[in-house]
Amino acid sequence: MSEKLTQIGKAISKIRNEGVTVKKKKIGFNQLLNIAIGVLFIVFVLTALVRMDVFNLVLSALFDKPKEFSVLSDLKNVCDDAYEASAQEIKSRDPVYVVELDEYVAPKPNPDNYDKNFENYTDETIEVHYYKERKYKSWFHYMEVRIKHPSQIRLALAENKYAKVGKIRKLPSEISADVNAVCAVNGGFYNVRWGGILIHRRELLRDRPFGLDVLLIDSDGNFHIVEDRKMKSSGILEQYDIVNAVSFGPELVHDGQELKITKKDWEPITNEPRTAICQFDDDLHYLVILAEGRNRDSVGVSLQTFAHEVAAKNVRIAYNLDGGRSGTMIIGNRLKNRVGWGPEKPQSDIIYFATAIENK
Repeated sequence: MSEKLTQIGKAISKIRNEGVTVKKKKIGFNQLLNIAIGVLFIVFVLTALVRMDVFNLVLSALFDKPKEFSVLSDLKNVCDDAYEASAQEIKSRDPVYVVELDEYVAPKPNPDNYDKNFENYTDETIEVHYYKERKYKSWFHYMEVRIKHPSQIRLALAENKYAKVGKIRKLPSEISADVNAVCAVNGGFYNVRWGGILIHRRELLRDRPFGLDVLLIDSDGNFHIVEDRKMKSSGILEQYDIVNAVSFGPELVHDGQELKITKKDWEPITNEPRTAICQFDDDLHYLVILAEGRNRDSVGVSLQTFAHEVAAKNVRIAYNLDGGRSGTMIIGNRLKNRVGWGPEKPQSDIIYFATAIENK
């Protein structure tokens, strides 16, 4: 009996064990089935995403180099456009050319920029136009000059020396060639007399007032005229940066108005060759006027008549330079006027205009 019970117990135990094994086998199969279904679903979804290009967008976002945010991109484009516009604006501006004050020799003008008669010269920094008119039984010569920078109007001394002792002189055309002047006019001829004011490149070389008007040229290229005895007390040397000054005179035109000539110096009443340098209202714009005399074609004019003709050109200010045989107008180192009955006269100084472009 006990043996049968033992067998029954073993049989029950076996059935239980087999049931558990089957149950475990059922659970494993279901999991595999579920996994297979999930994989199929994922494949289906991915296929759909690829077809909609969403998957590619996701991959691009994850692995490709990120693109700039549209606002920043737009801002960069605006900045690039502004930089380009600024660069174009700078390119369109006139360049600034300067002739160094301490340089005795200015840049050499381009000979090709003169016309065949040496009546005109033009480059980026200077324009010169020459013409003449017949009046008062005399030839009047005119040289109109425009420059870009004040450093282009200059004073030159013969051999670049101040003659404290002795007389250093050269022909104005020679001084013009020495300094590479585009055009020039005689100055005040300082070493023909004992007195007067002479300033050269900011250095006061002569300070001997004796009643002459002084032409002062400041660092802006503007003209100022004052009597030499009043120059220091007037405060003009403190008010303006004076670069060059010559003495002769008198002042012919002030603020566009012809002045009455009252001084008895330099034969104001008789008909003589006359020379003046003038400035217009528009700053770096000048006019040199020379009236011939003392030759068979020209008898010359009085100083008052000369002042009247100078004022008729609508200049702002005008100053009488040395006249007579000293009167000399030069373009391209060539004399444009007749000097009385004789040849060109050696002198101590010239006022000249230079180009600021080096001709290489």
